[in-house]
Amino acid sequence: MGEASASSLPSYGLQWCLRQLSKEELQIFKILLKENASELVACSFPWAEVDGSNTEHLASALHEHCRGPLVWKICMGIFHEMHLPALSQKARDEMEKSSLAERLGDSTPTKADQGTSTEGLSEVSQAMEQNGTTATETEDEGRGGDEWVYKRHVMTKFAGTSDAHHGSETFASDCPRVQTLFDVFTPDQQGFRPLTVVLHGRPGVGKSTLARRILLHWAHGELYPGLFSYVFFLDARDILLRKESSFAELICGEWPGSPVPTTKILSQPERLLFVLDGFDDLDAAFKDADVHLCADWTEKQMVSVLICSLLKKVLLPESSLIVTVRDVGVEKLKAMVISPRYLFLEGILMERRIQLFFERIKNEDQKMQLLHSVVNNHMLIDMCQVSTVQSLLCQALELQVASGKSLPPSCQVLTGLYATFVVHQLTRRDAPGRSLSPEERVVLKGLCRMAVQGIWAMKFVFHPHDLDIHGLTELEPSSPFCRNVLVQDTRGDGCFRFLHPSLQEFCAALYYVLDGLDAEWYPHALYAESVQPLKELRQSSFNAHLLHVKRFLFGLMNQELVKTLKDLLGCPLALRVRRVLLQWVSLLGRRADTPSALDFLDAFYCLFETQDEEFVRLALNGFQEVRLTVSRPMDLLVSSFCVQHCQNLQKIQMEVREIFSEDESTEAQPVTLQGAQTKPLVNAWWEDLCSVLSARPSLQQLDLSSSSLSEWAMKTLCVKLRQPTCRVRTLVFKSTQITLGLHHLWKTLIMSPTIKHVNFERTYLKEEDVRTACEALKHPNCVLESLRMLQTEERTVLRLRGHSRQGAGATRGDGRGWLALDHCLLSHPCYLLLSEILVTSTSLRSLSLSGNKVAGQSIKSLCEAMKVSQCTLQRLILGNCGLTSASCWDLASVLRCNQRLTHLDLSTNRLRTEGVTALGRALKLVNCALQRLILRECDVNVLGCSFLALAFMSNRHLTHLSLSVNPLEDDGINFLCEVLVETTSHLQDLELTNCSLTAACCKNLCAVITRSRHLRSLDLAANALGDAGVAALCEGLKQRTTCLRRLGLEACGLTSDCCEVLASALVSNQHLSSLNLMRNNFTPEGIRKLCPAFEHPMSKLQVIGLCTWQYPGPTRRLLERVQALKPHVVIGEDWYSLDEDDPRWGKTEDGKPRPPAQAGGSGASD
Repeated sequence: MGEASASSLPSYGLQWCLRQLSKEELQIFKILLKENASELVACSFPWAEVDGSNTEHLASALHEHCRGPLVWKICMGIFHEMHLPALSQKARDEMEKSSLAERLGDSTPTKADQGTSTEGLSEVSQAMEQNGTTATETEDEGRGGDEWVYKRHVMTKFAGTSDAHHGSETFASDCPRVQTLFDVFTPDQQGFRPLTVVLHGRPGVGKSTLARRILLHWAHGELYPGLFSYVFFLDARDILLRKESSFAELICGEWPGSPVPTTKILSQPERLLFVLDGFDDLDAAFKDADVHLCADWTEKQMVSVLICSLLKKVLLPESSLIVTVRDVGVEKLKAMVISPRYLFLEGILMERRIQLFFERIKNEDQKMQLLHSVVNNHMLIDMCQVSTVQSLLCQALELQVASGKSLPPSCQVLTGLYATFVVHQLTRRDAPGRSLSPEERVVLKGLCRMAVQGIWAMKFVFHPHDLDIHGLTELEPSSPFCRNVLVQDTRGDGCFRFLHPSLQEFCAALYYVLDGLDAEWYPHALYAESVQPLKELRQSSFNAHLLHVKRFLFGLMNQELVKTLKDLLGCPLALRVRRVLLQWVSLLGRRADTPSALDFLDAFYCLFETQDEEFVRLALNGFQEVRLTVSRPMDLLVSSFCVQHCQNLQKIQMEVREIFSEDESTEAQPVTLQGAQTKPLVNAWWEDLCSVLSARPSLQQLDLSSSSLSEWAMKTLCVKLRQPTCRVRTLVFKSTQITLGLHHLWKTLIMSPTIKHVNFERTYLKEEDVRTACEALKHPNCVLESLRMLQTEERTVLRLRGHSRQGAGATRGDGRGWLALDHCLLSHPCYLLLSEILVTSTSLRSLSLSGNKVAGQSIKSLCEAMKVSQCTLQRLILGNCGLTSASCWDLASVLRCNQRLTHLDLSTNRLRTEGVTALGRALKLVNCALQRLILRECDVNVLGCSFLALAFMSNRHLTHLSLSVNPLEDDGINFLCEVLVETTSHLQDLELTNCSLTAACCKNLCAVITRSRHLRSLDLAANALGDAGVAALCEGLKQRTTCLRRLGLEACGLTSDCCEVLASALVSNQHLSSLNLMRNNFTPEGIRKLCPAFEHPMSKLQVIGLCTWQYPGPTRRLLERVQALKPHVVIGEDWYSLDEDDPRWGKTEDGKPRPPAQAGGSGASD
């Protein structure tokens, strides 16, 4: 009796907890209490009275005979064993309060739903003095010590937040994971001292508790002694209740009594620390907070403005801040804080999480399944950092095991676990097969409706009026809806919250499934018929909670779960949302632009949750291409599951990061069972994914760029590629780590009858790999047509680059490839080897040596090989190869006799007049078959252009010519135009970007446009043509004889003065389908003149190059109207990539458009 007097347990606190139990649960509690009799042996507890006692008598007996912390500790364990996490957490909180009361010598009972009483402050003072913190340390003893008074208030207010059950231990040993807080405001080695510290982690991991502990231990002198005079706690939920306030008034609200020494406190901001708890809850308040900021702490403002000003260091910039935020809110917070330091709160350690799962599973075989399934599911194992979620999921697993369900699918699909938990909570213990009554269904839907509206509003604590709105006012504490689903908030202010935000997300998803049970409740706008479902679902990517709702919603489409819900509700489900979800996924596969890898992976995770193969097959039926990033084992499982259901797949682009173990026999696990030898599930999932290669005849390309594959992974992949049913033609291994498994690939290239193109750009290989690749190319069974090697920092890289129709230098639809050895620092012996390949290979069509020095004997040996009749080479790319005018004579000799070479790229070589003259003489010959010639940046001047122009007088084959980035000037172009006008040239594509042209040459260009029967594309970007030059060109566009379809006028110094003339020409022209107007000085008024021409029925434009983002809203809406009236019209910045029959033409070596230099102005004027 005596030992209970100092810190007795208030009987009504335990009474409240026991009243939450049903009759059956109370009996279980008594049984478990007796099992803990050994812990109460010293208390002389009347065990004979336990069986017949009611809740009041049992609580009073425990209160009378035992110490409070001990009873709460036992109750916490019993509630945990009964799978009642809410009551277990409540017991933990009360244990902490009671323990602290003992530490401080406070004999006043601590209420279960209130803070510690303000009585007994003298004892608190004594405790603080014993910790070395006395009133004499303050500078204001004359006023009774304001700092001391405030610290006493903090110790009283936050008494229940300490882990005081550890007795009289210090803060460091009391809370080890927070020891890092000691030095967070200490300058680093560079002298930087952060003024803002961000504590982030998952919901429920203990951020708010930690924030309160900071104040408590500061008041004890155990944290930041001497650094801060005052530490203030700013609760986001309390802040939201205020509309307007001054910052001084916010501080006054935290002060015990009056008067408040506000001026004294705020006059030394460098001595202040503010702890802002729950930044996520301020989301709605910050919508208009950026209008202006406030630096005056006496000025009344919206509280959102005050907090935003504090975060951005406009208000009290010298003060320090600690902000708690969920992981999902970190990105938004980043935009509002200045040079913060981030601390991550992990929660339960990985080893402990696995052990807690094992404790629930008794069967050893099931433990092995659990080891694989749980550890490989990063979402599940990460969520179990929070003890509440860990308990929830463990209970769900235990229930599923008891029902005979297999473990792996359960562990892989979170929806099934949450559904098992919720259904169990809503099922009557005395009537397990009974369905919910109509009244209970209404309550369930109201609960779910409150959940979904809370998710959309980022609201997770619900006040009494919220419950009233949703018809939940009459809920009894013993109701199944209040048993571990909706629980009272720990602050004890009459508010409720869901057991965990993830449970609120599940209930929000369940609301859409329940739609139709009660017609008077219309569904939320997300699935209203008037809203585009794709648009709304896409928006969920901006709200992590909505993302989880979406995945739960897909999971609820599972047929088994539908049946379970039907049995629970006692009525069929309409599932209107099923059609919407199918539409969203199918639209992703039909988008005109290529979705990101994150979009695909998000969709695949949603589909995986369904575990419904027919649903997944319907959703993915239209997918022809997928892009994925596989960075975790679960990503691989999800991708494998969904890709196997893509019936019409043509291309897989997938980045597989380091998920394969170096040890192929087992996979590193954070926890292993003694003596257990396991084959990693990752291997099985990889095998399943690779099996798609031979199961889908439509699959043509596999892109594994930036992947890291073990030898086993490469072997498995190659085995599937060799299958007779595999039809893959192109493999891309760009920037991959696959060296150990390359020998499997070389064998595959010889054995496969379909693989013709392989890309190894920027993939490091050994010298023997390079030689083996060349030998494979010469093998009579090898049909490979593409080989690319690259060397960086004296390391050889092999690049077997395949091409598609859009590939560089590809002949449309011919399926032929190229040998490219860009930037390899090749030596002369390498060129001798290449020369041999050119003669012996019957499949090689293209050779790229860009970035290598090929002059002298090297170019001679290659040219000699190309003269041999057996050489099948069609394309030769020698950009930036150090070629000289002498090299051009060797190339000219090839052009005279080689009838197969049709493409020649000599960009970025100083050929000058003599070199161009040599090429021109070869072009004059009738037997010269060259079709495309790229002389970009070759130092061709006016004289060189004149010699080249003369070749057109007799040449009938050349169709594409690039002379960009050469000083041709007006005289050179005028001479070229005269030849083109007077001859029957077959030139179709002429590129003259950045050639120092002016309006003076536009009259002659107009004549070419008007008279040429073959010219289809003319690019004049980055020339100072001006409005006068474009006006001259428009005269040619108006003529019916023009056949021009593509005109580039980017960065030509145009203004709005030419827009009217240009608009008139666009309406008159019957052929122009592509126009580039980017980087010119068009005002919104100029664009308004062009839009009627863009949308005119006579206009044939399909691609318009414009930077729409730089124009004001009304102007952008005009352009959007054009696209609405003509859905086939594309307006944007991707003019070069969208509108070329051969995108390599006029591009840099990496395949991207080469932006022209600015000429005559920049951008649009708003």
